[in-house]
Amino acid sequence: MTTVANLTDLVRSELGDISKSFVMQFVADGTTNRFTLHYAPVNADTLYVSFDGVDVSSACSIEEATGVLVSNTVPLDGVQILVAGDYFRYFTTPEIQKFVDAAFLQHSNNRTDSLGRVQTITNLPPVEVYPVAILATTHALYTLATDASFDINISAPDGVMIPRAERYRQLMDMLNARKEQYRELCVLLGIGMFGIEVFTLRRISKTTNHYIPAYRPQEVDDYSYPERIELQRPTYGDKPSEHPYDSVELTAYQDVAFTYSLPYTGDLTTKGVIANIRWKAGVEQSHLPFTVSVTSTSSTSHTITLNLTQDQTRRLAQRMYWDVQFVYDSDGHIETYKAGKLFTVREVTT
Repeated sequence: MTTVANLTDLVRSELGDISKSFVMQFVADGTTNRFTLHYAPVNADTLYVSFDGVDVSSACSIEEATGVLVSNTVPLDGVQILVAGDYFRYFTTPEIQKFVDAAFLQHSNNRTDSLGRVQTITNLPPVEVYPVAILATTHALYTLATDASFDINISAPDGVMIPRAERYRQLMDMLNARKEQYRELCVLLGIGMFGIEVFTLRRISKTTNHYIPAYRPQEVDDYSYPERIELQRPTYGDKPSEHPYDSVELTAYQDVAFTYSLPYTGDLTTKGVIANIRWKAGVEQSHLPFTVSVTSTSSTSHTITLNLTQDQTRRLAQRMYWDVQFVYDSDGHIETYKAGKLFTVREVTT
């Protein structure tokens, strides 16, 4: 079992960004509580600060990326300040962890372990630890290359030239080498973004336009219940219709009762409240009505509550549209108050 800390240490090893210790002494001038250290970035967890030999580490903070020490109080003029701790060459620990998190998400996208569980860092197979660290290293090298891209060559009048842009070229060469290393490991081991995988094409019934369920193949002597494969559905270029009204997105769960409340400020004595679910935005035909209840705290302050039963949410499509409308008693005309999309999270079937 690996952890983010283990992957962080491995990435630092690949980058040559191993922590080093430092000790720095200086004298306070009595005018400021901010001190710029000669070392950055700094590891805040290992920082030790003393004023005239008294430990004040808990009363100080450090800007890790810049190495700026800040004390809660301004030390007196002549106070001997000692600062000790660890520093790095390139990145702080949170920055390395961001590279590790991004690399793991890309490496394990749409992949599960042997039991079909979502892959996490804790159940990452040992053989995949190093490739993830290599991918995180490429992210770090991209950051260093971006910083180096702003450097330009320096030319002196006497003909001396300092090729500062050479650093960018070297970083890009190393970056391409690391990317090729990750690709080769993934291809040979059948893992990650370059792993070769067998997919099942979805079949659609010509008579019902429904997907035909796909099940994971089983051994001939395996009599357990078949395991249904949850395949990702394409979008078919679909674009949801936008509502011209004040749009609010709601989320329901299949086979679970649904309740949503929204406030209304105004007079409801001359109008009724109705709410409907529709297939498309703006159409008149209602697919399913909400059960509407109104509670009032005053003549102009109301709460409109929409309800669906468990049986009603069982047959909702994954995306539909809802609206709340007022029906005026005087002439019966209808006015839309709120509207938006209604998404239904499907119940997982296995």
